[in-house]
Amino acid sequence: MATPRRLAGPFLPLEARFLVAGSVWSITTNAPQILAAGKEIFQPAAEDTSVALKVSCYVDSEICEEKPWPQPHFRGLDHLVYAAYAPSSSMLIDLLQRRVVGMFSPEIAEDTAYWKSVVFPVLLGITSVSLGITPLHCACLVKNGRGLILSGNSGSGKSTLALSLSLNEFAYLSDDWTYFSREGAAVCAWGIPLPVKLLPDAVKFFPKLASMNPARSLNGEMAYEVDPVSLFGANRALSCEPQWMVFIEKGHGRAVFEPISSDAAFERFAPELDKLPTCLSAMRAPQLETIRDLVKQQCWVMHHGLSPAQAADELSRFCAV
Repeated sequence: MATPRRLAGPFLPLEARFLVAGSVWSITTNAPQILAAGKEIFQPAAEDTSVALKVSCYVDSEICEEKPWPQPHFRGLDHLVYAAYAPSSSMLIDLLQRRVVGMFSPEIAEDTAYWKSVVFPVLLGITSVSLGITPLHCACLVKNGRGLILSGNSGSGKSTLALSLSLNEFAYLSDDWTYFSREGAAVCAWGIPLPVKLLPDAVKFFPKLASMNPARSLNGEMAYEVDPVSLFGANRALSCEPQWMVFIEKGHGRAVFEPISSDAAFERFAPELDKLPTCLSAMRAPQLETIRDLVKQQCWVMHHGLSPAQAADELSRFCAV
């Protein structure tokens, strides 16, 4: 439940706490719409839990902005990151203090879909290093609480394969970015309920897309962005313990699974981490340790030239062994 809270500066009467990829965020604001968006994408956290990130969002009624929102842009200086979402709507993020201060127009505050698909996911990506979270470019599916991690280069078919698996006894956690936290040597994978992003040629595998039009996504690609639950009837998972690690590579014909070492898997993942300024370099070690623990289980490369549905069948059988 939102409770009154006064902070330095503008009066922000509403506060709620959320569990975000294993960390707890406190969001204070004068706009109930922002907290409502948070409740749609994050799990609630108890009011007595320790807060890892403090986010203050002030909505100024004197600002007026209109859609379409411009492409957001970001600037970093040492431990500070400036994120601009519109001419008068922006955030300043302090990665050392783990504090975020933002000012927004009423129009952006009311755009729940924008907060769910852009503002909150971007904020998680930027702050992950200071929160001990490791974001990796991979998909994650869940079966009986155990996670199947799918990684691969752009164009390897991770998203279509992830969606096909979610129609084949797996729950859908993520198709693009998965967030990993660590407690001791135990690694947990987390997702946030974003749409699955499918490139235009995915329509030949998923005919339901034929009645829709692809649009330009945040990274500039033309893509279908659809809810796998409402459109395809998939089940969602928000977290899991990773068990299977599979790197997807294009090949010919049937699927071939080739085991690779933990060191080789580590070398595939570690370069994905963003470069850090010198003042934040000590924060890199926990992320690298998380990757080391993640790849301790046996890892595989799957070479195949199959359709997404056929590859999903192969992976389902592989994970059943």
